[in-house]
Amino acid sequence: MAAASTEVAAPVPKVESISVKDDAEIRYLTERAGHVTKHFPSALGVDDFMQRLEVALWGYGFQNDNSIACVNLCRDEVTHTLKHKIDQVFGSSFSTHGLGGVLTCGVTGVGAGLSHSPVCETSGKERYVFFSFPHIGIDSKGVVGNISRPGRSGMSCACGAVIKALGDIKSEGLNCNCKEPGVHEPLNIEFSILKQRLARRLVAEGQTDESVGSLDLVGLTKVTERVISDDLDFLISKAVNTSKADYAVVTGVQIHNWAEEFDSDEPNLEWVAPVNVYAVVDGKRYDIDITKLPGLTPRQIRLLASAPDAHQPTPVQAMEAVCNTGGNSTLREIDPPYMFSSKDARIRSKQREQIFGKLAGPAASAALPSGSAAPAAPQEDKKSGGGFFGLFKS
Repeated sequence: MAAASTEVAAPVPKVESISVKDDAEIRYLTERAGHVTKHFPSALGVDDFMQRLEVALWGYGFQNDNSIACVNLCRDEVTHTLKHKIDQVFGSSFSTHGLGGVLTCGVTGVGAGLSHSPVCETSGKERYVFFSFPHIGIDSKGVVGNISRPGRSGMSCACGAVIKALGDIKSEGLNCNCKEPGVHEPLNIEFSILKQRLARRLVAEGQTDESVGSLDLVGLTKVTERVISDDLDFLISKAVNTSKADYAVVTGVQIHNWAEEFDSDEPNLEWVAPVNVYAVVDGKRYDIDITKLPGLTPRQIRLLASAPDAHQPTPVQAMEAVCNTGGNSTLREIDPPYMFSSKDARIRSKQREQIFGKLAGPAASAALPSGSAAPAAPQEDKKSGGGFFGLFKS
């Protein structure tokens, strides 16, 4: 009898079956991804990041009904896009936010959050998941520091506190900002603490007044992450009793990759670049690399976003949001309530104004810019917001 063949079959060739629409969308999102991963190679779309993280932490016993999330972000309202995603997984979170993400709550503040944790009925164990992220804007064209904001013309910035700290440290030098711990400016408590913590860290890492001249926003944002991550670890060591609790730590950088104009057709994308992800169970630490976990497909993320508990405006709107592959991640545009203002709602309001202006007669219609979807705000109403018409920029 002839011996059985032991030849290994050739791998099945990959079949390209991407539609023209998807091909264009993927190419566009991949270009957007490149603007972010150029500076933060580990970055993942926020939905992709949260799904991978939920799966990873589930394996170590952290679930939405047995854990409390303690979230430390910058006070900027745009950071709520990430907080809402965390809350969707773990329920209402305990906040320790500070300017630039600086931790000023102390051991008592952290302990207050821990005392709110669910307690396992069988083991009596508590579980905490700590999140800590500074943030940065990188707009849709790749300009670092830029972010558009609803209702404001021109470009804004993120993180404003880190940007100001960078400017102050460059102009004032490191030594004058390395004050003793506990010393701060009464009218600028959080910012002065942030700047001092950054200056001391830069000195500890070998920077000088001369070398910080070449430091950029990306570089200082990464320093900020290291500062607040180390501060968090120190506070955890003082506040957490590992004999009665397990905990997980998730740190990195939150990245706002929004359109140049908030109300434009370009999607506003959110990213997270994880740096440290680990779980401590029964006193033993387990490091986790969530970039090694497979991400969900665009279809799966669309389905999760349209689920009844996803808090989207409607399942149809959730399914219609931009969601596709971009670089090494699955990307989905941010929409209400994860964005603090709804792009679609603002556009619909502008369209209604156009309609009502026409219905009101020739005089009102003449006040609307030709071909524009929104009326111009009267000059005299700029300071007060311009009433109803002043809600929208021209």
